[in-house]
Amino acid sequence: MADSLPVKKSRDGTADLLKGLAVLFMIQVHIMEQFGTTDLYGSFIGKLSLFWGGPPCAPVFLAVMGYFLASSERPFRYFLKRGLLLFAGGIFLNVFRSANLLLQIYFGKIEADPLFYIFGADILTLAGLSLIVIGWLRIVFQYQPLLYFLMAIAMVLLGQFLPSQTSPPDIYSYLSAFFIDSGETSYFPLFPWFAYVLTGYSWRLLIRKYDFVQKKNEMAQIILLIILWVFVIFTLPWAASISHNLTGIGGYYHHHILFFAWTALFMAAYLGVIRYAETSYGKHLVMRAVKWTGKNVTLVYIIQWLIIGNLATDLYQSQNLFQFIVSDLG
Repeated sequence: MADSLPVKKSRDGTADLLKGLAVLFMIQVHIMEQFGTTDLYGSFIGKLSLFWGGPPCAPVFLAVMGYFLASSERPFRYFLKRGLLLFAGGIFLNVFRSANLLLQIYFGKIEADPLFYIFGADILTLAGLSLIVIGWLRIVFQYQPLLYFLMAIAMVLLGQFLPSQTSPPDIYSYLSAFFIDSGETSYFPLFPWFAYVLTGYSWRLLIRKYDFVQKKNEMAQIILLIILWVFVIFTLPWAASISHNLTGIGGYYHHHILFFAWTALFMAAYLGVIRYAETSYGKHLVMRAVKWTGKNVTLVYIIQWLIIGNLATDLYQSQNLFQFIVSDLG
């Protein structure tokens, strides 16, 4: 009788830790972007903030998302339905996180185009589109990890050559911003950001197919990790300059293949450290709190944007270093 009972699957502590850290890094960079003065934004502290809100943040979250999608056996209609709901949820979040601003626009206190804030291509809309596309690719590519990885590279390369900003903003630019670099509302378009979902997806299929990660060669893994971190440290100033350049050509939101390759290597090095931290200190109170955040990452993400987005209408780029630190700790 006991053998017939379902076995409760244990959560992946490393994945929860990665997601928890990602959303915490995202919160601090949102505070910096929305509240920090121009001087603070351009300072060393500002650059450090934007870096930690860059490669360890959205790319890691999307790669973890792709990794777990590769284990799903759901049909395409599930991915389509969930993707549409997530995309719609992203639009609703845009509205409610900008509620203070939209009300001031409505009552004539501020002159601005409300569509600019409603149709922002953010991480939730990207996640929704990614679910739909990955659901379709599963039918075409099946379980071939190389095809997904080549597709990831193609997404980044094509993103460099697709039509970019439309000026002045129109309905086409607002809608196309969800897919390509189409103006200031295009934060996380499908090109190139879907590449990170595909990277995580192909990595999971690779592990399943060859089982090479499970081989107990700790010394080789340590040597590889050291080599990766040496590379990351020596090239960090270059990567940090791109992370600090959010909207420029080849900047963070619309980066090119070299930054994608660098970020993939960074994530591999970063993963090694986080896995060690989870194995050695995973039961520590602070670690458990971060993992709880990762377990509830969507809820935490929504709450932080509702607070930060609405406060930013009145406090936009007005806080000095001391005020920034107090806001961050709060």
